Order: sequence, then C-alpha cells, then structure tokens
Amino acid sequence: MNTPATQTAPTPSLTPEEKKAKLDQLISDLAGDLKPEVDKIEASPKTTKDHYGRYGAILTTVSGGNRNIIALALIKAGANENGVKSALAVFF
Repeated sequence: MNTPATQTAPTPSLTPEEKKAKLDQLISDLAGDLKPEVDKIEASPKTTKDHYGRYGAILTTVSGGNRNIIALALIKAGANENGVKSALAVFF
C-alpha cells in the first residue's frame, strides 16, 4: 500500500538582514538566560586565567556551530571576552 508523501508548505526565504536580526535576537535571548551564571562566574575567584575553565565547562556542553552562538551570548551577558576566547582555543 502506497502512502502519499506528506507535503509541507515551503519555508519563506529570509533576507540576509532578517537572518542577522533573528540571530541577534537569539543571542540576546540566550545572553539573558546566561546572565545569572556569568555574574556568578565573574564574581568568583579566578581559578584559571579570565575564568576560561568555567567558560570552557559551559561550552563543552554545546555542539558544533551552536558553540559559537553560546560564546557570543556569554560575552554579551558580561563574560570576560578573553576568557571565552581562551576556552574556545583550549577546549576546541
């Protein structure tokens, strides 16, 4: 018995500007979610240079390309930029 293929509506294409706006909104939303953790990290004694170990611990829970989005969100949330960049370099 043949089952007809389900058809989905075509996804509308986004302009580059719309894609950037959606990505910026996603990063801002994630930054808001990550802010309490970033505040705790930044207020804690540094056990690694610029807290790269703590930021690495967060980034290792995320896969591939999403890792860069989380890194940008961490920085937007107030994370030490050098610490986040060092975590990316050391752990990946």
